[in-house]
Amino acid sequence: MTTSVIFFGIMAAIGYIFLQSLFILGVRIAAKGAVEKLPNGKDKDSEMILFPIFKYLTRTERIKIYYSGEQFDQLARRLGVLMPEYRLNMEDNSILLPPDDASRVPVLKELNNMLPKIDGKIQVEVTGNSIRFFKIDEVFKVNKYLRKPVIQCPICMASYWSVFSYWIPVIYFYGFNFWVVYAGVVNICAIACMNWLLWMRGSAYETQIMKG
Repeated sequence: MTTSVIFFGIMAAIGYIFLQSLFILGVRIAAKGAVEKLPNGKDKDSEMILFPIFKYLTRTERIKIYYSGEQFDQLARRLGVLMPEYRLNMEDNSILLPPDDASRVPVLKELNNMLPKIDGKIQVEVTGNSIRFFKIDEVFKVNKYLRKPVIQCPICMASYWSVFSYWIPVIYFYGFNFWVVYAGVVNICAIACMNWLLWMRGSAYETQIMKG
């Protein structure tokens, strides 16, 4: 095998990887966008043709995560330092503060002032005799091993979309063997790197344009 054959073979492989990357990024761009909240409260979806798929696979639900155990103990100690004028009674991962306690309202007001200094995402829940602390966590409804390779992550998309750009045509023409599998793994890694490079540069260029 001559040097020129090897050279042109390598260049052809790089060119094919580049074309596959453009195909995958084209799919991702066709799903790009966001949901805009209109003044009347209705949602306006992006008009990109694949955005409905992206929206469906990236649905989230909001879940309260309460402070407990060591995390609650750390929070309680910090509150004790920031609010030394109040004696906070801790029990069962909450602050005991009966409705008839004269310090109830002042303590709640002081908590609203002090919690942002610790973490602006901490929220307070008042129930009966106790006060609990929590954060809101947005959890994806669809497993990451499905949504990321299909539409969400340009790098991860190399694994799923290479089925159409590599595995199907190559196996059809050359059959299934060790070298096809080996080249397929290398192909996925190369496309992932190419996607990362092009997507990052494209995103940076888009940000620069938006800034004017």
